Amino acid sequence: MADEADQRADRPVDLGRPGWTMLASAAATNGSFELFEELRTATGGPPPHVHRDHEELFYVLEGRYVFVRDRTEIELTAGEAVVIPRGTRHHFRTLIAPSRTLILIVPAGLEGFFREMGTELAGGRTPLEAMTTLSARFDSHPVD
Repeated sequence: MADEADQRADRPVDLGRPGWTMLASAAATNGSFELFEELRTATGGPPPHVHRDHEELFYVLEGRYVFVRDRTEIELTAGEAVVIPRGTRHHFRTLIAPSRTLILIVPAGLEGFFREMGTELAGGRTPLEAMTTLSARFDSHPVD
């Protein structure tokens, strides 16, 4: 019988990016998925982008968001979710602060992007500049 600790997800891990916590890593899920929690203490969000190899699901825990999937706006509040299929242009913004979501990435593979994005932003880059720099190594590509 497997050890009980082997059956649990990772302990939450601070990603070094304010408000971001990794709840389940690629290592814990054998690369199947990653699960993050994001707390936004200010309104706003990332620039429009696309993931060619990853699906995302955003589940709102608290607050209010507008998600743009392709060109369609979807407003969500606590208890609601939106799926972003791979290859779909998307972005979002918080409408009130604080707002909090769970973010599911399938398959796993964006942890490094989220970690390095925090470093880039802390270094003074805009979200668009940081994403553009990181898109050469990670599946997160800015689009118009």
